[in-house]
Amino acid sequence: MEATVVIIGSGMAGSHLAFSLVQKGIDVIMLEAGPKRSRAENLKTFYENPVKGPQSPYPSQPYAPHPEDGKYNDFYVQGGPDQFIGAYLRLFGGTTWHWTGFADRLRPHDFKMKSTYGVSRDWPIDYDLLVPYYVEAEKRWGVAGDPDYPWGAPRDGAPYQMQPIPMSYMDQQVTKALDKLGLHSAPFSHARNSEIYDNRPVCCGNNTCVPICPIGAKYDASVHAQKAEDLGVRVETEALVTFIEVGANKKITRVKVRKPDGSEFWVSGKYFAVCCHAIENPRLLLNSAQETAPNGVANSSDAVGRNLLTQANQDSWGILDEPIFPYRGPQQTGGLVELRDGAFRSDYAAVGTSFMNDGWSGNSDATNLAKDLIKKGMFGQELAKTINDQISRHLRLNSSAEVLANWNNRVELADEKDSSGIPRPKVTFTLDDYTKKGLANALEVNRKIFAALGVNDMQTDTPYLSNAIIGGTTIMGSDPKTSVVSPDLATYDHDNLYIIGASTHVTTPVNAPSLTIAALAIRAADHMADALTK
Repeated sequence: MEATVVIIGSGMAGSHLAFSLVQKGIDVIMLEAGPKRSRAENLKTFYENPVKGPQSPYPSQPYAPHPEDGKYNDFYVQGGPDQFIGAYLRLFGGTTWHWTGFADRLRPHDFKMKSTYGVSRDWPIDYDLLVPYYVEAEKRWGVAGDPDYPWGAPRDGAPYQMQPIPMSYMDQQVTKALDKLGLHSAPFSHARNSEIYDNRPVCCGNNTCVPICPIGAKYDASVHAQKAEDLGVRVETEALVTFIEVGANKKITRVKVRKPDGSEFWVSGKYFAVCCHAIENPRLLLNSAQETAPNGVANSSDAVGRNLLTQANQDSWGILDEPIFPYRGPQQTGGLVELRDGAFRSDYAAVGTSFMNDGWSGNSDATNLAKDLIKKGMFGQELAKTINDQISRHLRLNSSAEVLANWNNRVELADEKDSSGIPRPKVTFTLDDYTKKGLANALEVNRKIFAALGVNDMQTDTPYLSNAIIGGTTIMGSDPKTSVVSPDLATYDHDNLYIIGASTHVTTPVNAPSLTIAALAIRAADHMADALTK
């Protein structure tokens, strides 16, 4: 196979890059390691799977495995001390199949953490540079939001495409408690429809956004992966890229692809883009060590795999005296305004606290309670009545904190191989005190919120690493000695190789990274097209 541009990965980065390039008349092949499955197939798998975690609708394939719920240590080799549980998919459309659907821009301060707060490092680009690409990405997705609550990112009058998703009854009851404390709530902006948009239906509140929207009201990258294919992008699924070949002139010449039956072939191109998320990106680059790239592709800086980013979570929960009726609407419709940005970030992490519409434990809430009650001998109508009574009064607040980049938090190749014959990812991660201090502060705020709601025995867990956010492993920067890609996302070592996705992000603040991934992919398409013209 051969194309002008070869894209590896069909998720948020790859799909928007492919869609942008094909609109410019550029010949594109998009290679996806996993299968192409319909929403109906994924939904059936979810219903039949007794596990209801984020990966549950999406079977891991032996020819291209990904992490599975409750089996993260079977996938990752843990280098310690903190357990890494990053979840991602190998599937047409990528990991956004099971994302929350938050449609937030990063804040201006998020790009300038070192300059503004004296911690972390600055991005080599700023907010203003990305604004037109944010606008384009929002139009592609369709975003439902309230212009009065842009979550710290100036919009300069740019409207959302749809009216906001209404805050739930539960949100409204929590807000009454916040009023007593001088705190504030606001509705989130969503990449889910509050009206018909792009022929996709209106959100009807199934409350299973993670792991799957059963009707397609929530945007996912399969939408633009399919649009790109419809416009002429050649898509090859079940095509695991195992090796990137570097020529004597340091240019990428071709990539090796393996099919499920073990057969292999090469794909040649003029330009290449690695868009397979923040674990597989460095894993592929490191696995491609060769005479012309002895430390791995794009790795003269030794930064490939380093600066691994995630977020850290902590849950607080309790049972109220009166029903607040969770399980209405999307899993998160509103959250706490405070603690997300401010001068305090010089000393401790920003934290985003969400009011969880999915009870204490998400899709397993009622199941877990039923098991406990059955063990106590309860059954029949008494069991059903007790479950309904308790679940209707369950409240959980989830606090998610930013994590600083650390050179020694990293992804490496382990000695043992996975079922596809590729070395397993070895992950070493240490949670920093900056993040722990931010979560400790948020925990005290949560305690006050529960007390204002009449709950004085709030329960909590210990901080744990997020499975939803992964970034930083091929970091962008202005210095080739400490970063992997330039501000244009072209690698410093190979001028015809781009890396796109959260792996290039310098920070992972509390606003979700997905919109920034799409915006940077659209911008990279412009840069790549200009390079091809020249």
